[in-house]
Amino acid sequence: MTYYLVLYLYSLATSLLQVLLNKRISLLLFSLFLALIAVLAFRGSDGVDTENYLTFFNDIGYKEEGYEGLDIGFLYLSTLIKWIKNSEVFYFLCIAVLSVGLKLKAMDKLSPLPLVSAFVLFGTYFLSLEANQIRQALALGVGLLSLHFIIKRKRLWFFSSIILAATFHVSSIILLPAWWLFDFKISRKRLLLILGISFLFVFISLVDVFQFSVKYAFFWGQFIFSKLLNYASKMERVGFSPIQLWYVFISVVFIIERKRINNQTYSFLLNLFIIGVAMNFFLNSFSYMIRITYYFIAIEGVLLAYLLKNSKLGTRIVFFLLAAIMLALKNFKYYNANLEFFQ
Repeated sequence: MTYYLVLYLYSLATSLLQVLLNKRISLLLFSLFLALIAVLAFRGSDGVDTENYLTFFNDIGYKEEGYEGLDIGFLYLSTLIKWIKNSEVFYFLCIAVLSVGLKLKAMDKLSPLPLVSAFVLFGTYFLSLEANQIRQALALGVGLLSLHFIIKRKRLWFFSSIILAATFHVSSIILLPAWWLFDFKISRKRLLLILGISFLFVFISLVDVFQFSVKYAFFWGQFIFSKLLNYASKMERVGFSPIQLWYVFISVVFIIERKRINNQTYSFLLNLFIIGVAMNFFLNSFSYMIRITYYFIAIEGVLLAYLLKNSKLGTRIVFFLLAAIMLALKNFKYYNANLEFFQ
């Protein structure tokens, strides 16, 4: 638990420094990269799914049954790492370097204040993602970097990135429509309407509808189908939580501030974020399906960085501290709910 707390406080301190100076600090971003990969590489058995990944890694070369249909990119990557060095720590180190490196590179490309964006990204629940849902964490890293190719209008690079991300976790294909959203104009009223309607689904359960759909869907691949059936059997509502009120609050602020910031990249990322929040609310009944919204919600830190970058010092400090408090509460709740992760 101690090193997670130290990492959070270090990230908080470096981000606050960037907020005060209102400029990039590349050396501190690199130091955060080193700190993150060190924690992830030497975490031992921490993480609900860590033991599963260790079992998979140790089975490579000895067992093939049970992994049919597993994401081919992740399988080849794991096999390559084991060929280089058969070490569990080395395995987690390589995965962390790739996954965290991709995300920090994406933050550096997308955000005017990368440290702030990284603090929000890893401080929400994405450090848990790195340690538990490794395949999706890799896909998320590639997916976030692909947004830079949309902004630069590099079609081939974008679609190639999504195909690559899908080899780690098929859920990343949800980002495909993002290419056509770059020039898509959504009015402030419509964004607020989308936000308001979707929030109603926080209080409406659609679990039975989902379970019926999965049971009688025959177009899923064998591996994905079996996972969806397993998820459906354990599906529970997420329910109402303070983080949802935070999403409503910060979304409204982002929408209101769009005109003042007056930046096309910001507007594009805002549209993606609102779609992600709306999907998060709509999928509130599906505790596992909410994972597909990560690709959009992960943009929150970038939007916050734009907001802070274009604000006066006092406003920057207030909004940053509000975000830091919310992240602290989120992590506290996660800690109490997942004691097995913090050993």
